[in-house]
Amino acid sequence: MLATDKGTPASPTPIIVSSSGGRPQKSHCHGSGAMTVPAVEQQLLQQQHHHHPHLHASHPSHLPHHHHTHGHNPACEKQLAAETPRRNVHELILEMLDMLLSCLVVAPCVIAYWRGTWELMGVFLFPDSLPLSAMASFLIGGLGHFVFTVTQNFFKDHVHPDRRRLTYYVVSRLYTAVFGIVCVNMWRGAWLLCDWLTSVDSLIIVCVVTSIALIFLVATRTLRNLGAAPYTVTMDHKSDYFEVDTMFKIPGFHQPGLYVLDTLFSVFVIGSLVVIAWRGVWGIFDLLLFPRDKAKSAWGSLLIGYLTVFVTFLIHPLMRYVCRRISGILKLIICDIYYLMTFFGAVNAWRGIWNLLDVYLYPENRLMSFWLTHIIPFLLLAALKCSNSILVRGVFIDGEGVGAESVDIPINYVRLHFLRERRKKGERKVSPTKSAPPPHYYLKPEHASIGLNSDKDKEAQSSLIDKPHSHVQMV
Repeated sequence: MLATDKGTPASPTPIIVSSSGGRPQKSHCHGSGAMTVPAVEQQLLQQQHHHHPHLHASHPSHLPHHHHTHGHNPACEKQLAAETPRRNVHELILEMLDMLLSCLVVAPCVIAYWRGTWELMGVFLFPDSLPLSAMASFLIGGLGHFVFTVTQNFFKDHVHPDRRRLTYYVVSRLYTAVFGIVCVNMWRGAWLLCDWLTSVDSLIIVCVVTSIALIFLVATRTLRNLGAAPYTVTMDHKSDYFEVDTMFKIPGFHQPGLYVLDTLFSVFVIGSLVVIAWRGVWGIFDLLLFPRDKAKSAWGSLLIGYLTVFVTFLIHPLMRYVCRRISGILKLIICDIYYLMTFFGAVNAWRGIWNLLDVYLYPENRLMSFWLTHIIPFLLLAALKCSNSILVRGVFIDGEGVGAESVDIPINYVRLHFLRERRKKGERKVSPTKSAPPPHYYLKPEHASIGLNSDKDKEAQSSLIDKPHSHVQMV
C-alpha cells in the first residue's frame, strides 16, 4: 500500500570487506551478488525497498538479474558463507528498535493520517452522493498522481537545499502534504467505486473480486506493491524526495509517449488493482470478524495484524537466507508468499487502528476527530523526518534484486542515526578531515559516504535529510 521508500524495492548489492587491497573482484558463487572492495570501506548492507500502499518504502534496483543453476559446490558454499553478513548483538538491538519504532510510532501515525484525510474527503466532496464523491476522489487522485509523476524531474532540478534551503524545506513539505491528499483520494475513489459497482454485503462477490485482483497482480509481478506500514519507513532524503518510479522505468525525455503510457498504466491499472485487493481483504474481515461489534472487530484485527507482523519480522532472516540461495521461478514463488503474509498483516493492522480511532477518538464529534488525525500525525512524522511514509508512489517488481534484496524490509531509521553518530566520533578520533570506517550495519550503501568527504558532508552529519551519493564502485 505505502511503498514505499518508495520502500519496497530492491537496493544496491551488499559490499564485502576484503582483507587485502587490490582491485574489486566479483563473486562467482550462485546467489551471492557480492563483491570485494579495498579495506578502507566497511561492509554495508541495506534493509530496503517496495515499497508503501499503501505500502509505502528506496530506489528500485537497476542491476541486471543473474540467472544461475541451483547446483552448489563446496568452494562456492564456503565463499557464500564468508560473504553472508553477520550481525552482532548491537546490530540486532538496533534492528529491533527500528521495528518497534515502525510498529508503535510511524505506522499508527500513517494510519491515523490516512483515516483523517479519507473521512474529511467524505465530508467535503459531495457528501450526499456516493458515486459523485467516489468519482471526484478518483479524478483528484489519478490526475494528481499523473502530474506528480511527470513533473518529478522538474522538482529534482529546481528544488534543492544546496541552492535555497528555506525554499526547499517549504516546498518539499507542501509537496508531501498535497501528494498525501492525492494518494488518499486515489485510494478512496477506487475503493468507493468498487463498493458502488459490486456488493459489499456478499462474501462470495467480495472474495471473487479480490481473487481476480490478486491473480492480475501475480501475473504482472506486482504483488510487492501490496505492502504498507509497518513494513516500511520512508525517510525524507533530499536525493530522492521527489522521485516516483513507474512500472517499466521508461525515461521521460527520450520516449515521452511511452513514458506517459507507462505512467497511466502504473497509476490507473496497477494502483487500482492494489486498492481492490486491500478493499477485498478488509471487507472480508468486516463480514466475518464480529460484524455487529465494531470495537471487538477492531481489537481482533489489531491482534491478528500485529501477530502477523511479529511472525513476518521473526522469519525475515530465514527468508533472506533462502532468497540468497535460490533463483528463478522458485525464488519468485517464495517472495510472493512472503509478500502475501506482509499484506495480510498490514491490512489487519490498518483496519484495527483505523476502527479503534473511529470508536474511541471523539466519537461524539467526528469532524474534530477527523481533523486531529489529519494534522497531528503529519506534523509528528515531519518532525521525525519521515513524512514521506504517508505517500503511495511507484511500482515495484516481485523478486527484483540480487539475493536477499527481494525480501528486504526498508526500515533503517535508528540504524542510520547511530551510523551518523559513529561517524562523528570517528572523525574526532582520527582527524578533522578523515573519518573512521562505518560500523557493519544493515544499511544502504549510500550511507557509506557519510563523512568521507567532510567538507561536502557536513550537512549529512547534522541532519537525516541528506543522503549523499555513494562513491563506492558497484560491480
